[in-house]
Amino acid sequence: MENWGGGELFLLDLVNNVNGFDFLIASPPGKAFEKLKQSKAKLIAINNIKKFYRKENKWLLKDSLKILFKLAFISVKLIKIILSGKTDIILANGNFAALYSFLPAKFTKRKLVIVQHLLYNKNTLEAKLTSFIGKRADKLICVSNAVASRTRAIIKNGDDELIKVIYNGVEIPPIEIVSNQKEIIDIGFAGSIVRIKGIDMIIKAVKPLLLENENLILHIYGTTSNDEDSIHYKDEVKTLIDKSVENKILFHGHVDSKDKIYKEIDILISFSSIPESFGYNIAEAMAHGKIVIAANAGGTKELISDGETGFLVEPKNIDELREKIQYCIDNFNSEPMNNLRFQARQTIKENFSIKSFAGNYEQIFKSLTG
Repeated sequence: MENWGGGELFLLDLVNNVNGFDFLIASPPGKAFEKLKQSKAKLIAINNIKKFYRKENKWLLKDSLKILFKLAFISVKLIKIILSGKTDIILANGNFAALYSFLPAKFTKRKLVIVQHLLYNKNTLEAKLTSFIGKRADKLICVSNAVASRTRAIIKNGDDELIKVIYNGVEIPPIEIVSNQKEIIDIGFAGSIVRIKGIDMIIKAVKPLLLENENLILHIYGTTSNDEDSIHYKDEVKTLIDKSVENKILFHGHVDSKDKIYKEIDILISFSSIPESFGYNIAEAMAHGKIVIAANAGGTKELISDGETGFLVEPKNIDELREKIQYCIDNFNSEPMNNLRFQARQTIKENFSIKSFAGNYEQIFKSLTG
């Protein structure tokens, strides 16, 4: 995509940490393209290779025709790029990238690897696309067991040779977890400002606590996406913030430095209204030894062990979320909470490190080129 997100972070981590392979990235120009220039990969800008968006939750005929024309145009471009270089493997970073990559892979007889980042509902167009292209890929890599289970159900294939789970990896910062003796407690959200992230529910849960506790602040890190609903949603969210709390709910926009974000945040909240497939922000916060409260759904359950490395609450249950935040505030400096912070960091270090992530992809690539 043009903007920076989890899929783009995945690419950056992949090309900078997988050894023994060279990478060529075809991407639309934009913020993500400029940031990917800092990687080891060679980049080629292709204007029209972008994600499709439905209008009013449906695909119109004229939009479908535009998509078909765009696919044909991009396919020709990609075939030329593939044949002019030494490409052995085509890695499609998500379903839309797979749609662009499918014909070029078949025409040039290259191996096709599709990385599935999302949990698609059955009987949707996205699920049908997953079924059609997934069955014809050489490898389907899923970012969590939740995604793998859903993908198997969609394509009706339980073949472990086709589907493999490789968790996204995060950098482990060189810090030691110490007791968090501080007066101000900073609660935070980090991610895109889109409706499904549930920022409105987070504010509704936290607002009464902000009024009761003068030493509490809510930080929101992230920006809107390109679609109109995201922009409208941010306006809706801001209507929830009245004068009584306007100085205690702070919007920071996009911040490149993860260290800066997690140095500020004490408690991270992830409260998406739909299941998260993985949750980079959760893993990053845990790696920094922070308390995480998250919705009990999707791949999040593979990151957090409730009460041991973080806390899980029922999705959309604002009252339960508020109660759990209050519990963390009341026990903020306790020994059990310090132990939870330590165990959270250890979990990421042992199971979700960037080193493990890169090693697993190296094995996949070697198996396809050996």
